[in-house]
Amino acid sequence: MSNTGVPTATYDAPLERCPLCEAATIAAYDHDFRGARIARCARCGVLFMNPQYSASWLAAYYANYIREDLESAEQHRARHLHKAANIAFVERYVRPGRFLSIGCGDGVELDAAAERGWRVEGYDVDAETTARVARRTGATIYTGDLFALPLEHGAYDCVYLDQVLEHPRNPADYLRLCRRLVHAEGVVYVGVPNIRSLSSRFKTMLGKAGLKRRHRGKHYDSWHHLFYYSPATLPRLMEERFGFHVECVRGDPRPSPRPGAREGWRKAMVRRVPALDSSFVILARPAR
Repeated sequence: MSNTGVPTATYDAPLERCPLCEAATIAAYDHDFRGARIARCARCGVLFMNPQYSASWLAAYYANYIREDLESAEQHRARHLHKAANIAFVERYVRPGRFLSIGCGDGVELDAAAERGWRVEGYDVDAETTARVARRTGATIYTGDLFALPLEHGAYDCVYLDQVLEHPRNPADYLRLCRRLVHAEGVVYVGVPNIRSLSSRFKTMLGKAGLKRRHRGKHYDSWHHLFYYSPATLPRLMEERFGFHVECVRGDPRPSPRPGAREGWRKAMVRRVPALDSSFVILARPAR
């Protein structure tokens, strides 16, 4: 047992095929100061931990993942503003309707969407948190096995996954499910960390050159991130393998916390050039 209360990490056998494109052309790419090994798929370019944590260890880890008590009121407000801005971006492509957040956490995006007129539902793995969010919002909040839930296919105007797809061992299953849940004119919102941002590329280079030893590879966040995407890999995979048409790929800078503040040229540039930001956003529809 570690000093965080989470059992010592256990791992599955190393993967021999890419979990996203199923190619056998995977090879060692990097490692971090914790000993986590990062592989790269030569076909699709996605990076991922290999070997990966066992399902039992991940379940124990995420049982204590959401800690609302560690967030200040100011931090919560900033997060709410960020979610509201991203939902406003979604509304450029689809009118408010039925909204499902997969990985809804403490429900801040549900609050932001409901305030804008969406009919919200959510899902997360922590039963205690989802029960609390359901009581507070009055919304339907699911937990348990996501792929066994009675979710109505083709019923949602927006399926929303913000900072989610880097966590599960089976991201391909998540993408297939999202494709089934959204209706023909609806949208899927995916926000993920950008492993090919200028900052992450520089940190990777320093680590491989032996110039960053103490915290080499810290930017992989390998204590809970299993997959590492870039604007050149994930959008292409969504179109080529998972039946989406990608409408937009952009950076995801945080909006100004000042009410009514206009976005400056720097943040506007970051939105247009995803390599400048640590996260990026994909908006996609089902391909026709």
